[in-house]
Amino acid sequence: MSKVGIDKARVLVTVLASDASNVFITLTARELNHNLIIIARGEFPSTEKKLRLAGANHVVLPASVSGMRMANLITSPNTNDFFQHPEEQSYLNDLLKQLEVQIEELSLADTSPLVGKTVKELEIRGKGSFLVVAIRRYSGDLISHPAPTLILNRGDILIVLGHQADLPQFARYYRLNRFLSTNQHG
Repeated sequence: MSKVGIDKARVLVTVLASDASNVFITLTARELNHNLIIIARGEFPSTEKKLRLAGANHVVLPASVSGMRMANLITSPNTNDFFQHPEEQSYLNDLLKQLEVQIEELSLADTSPLVGKTVKELEIRGKGSFLVVAIRRYSGDLISHPAPTLILNRGDILIVLGHQADLPQFARYYRLNRFLSTNQHG
């Protein structure tokens, strides 16, 4: 793996058909690069915990994704259809840009003064420049619409919607690292 530059890589995606192979690759890659973002595929739900223990930041289970997609087609067919068209996604992205709004993923560094604070304290310090729409815990759990009293932990990834000009400055001041930032919706 050193020949492929794993020590300099930002992201690794492992999508082999064998769960055991994906766990082994994840474990090896994590050992070689502690800062690497690892996205791993798992065939069986029981593999998710193993991939996370091996060091995967994200686990994709195709069967679960398909099931959620089918459920969304039942509960929100029109919204789902809207987001299936690239031109509609582009239109929404353009609207967000015109409003100078973006979605950003920020991770709490160990040294961030926000570790141990609540979501409410975070939003107060942001002075209304963003909203916390979700938090991905270090364990992998995703919390949508987090309660104002939820305590922030080191390694949490904050998914925030905010003003383009304000987010980078706020992130620097509170030692929040940009994760895989997304300037696009979807």
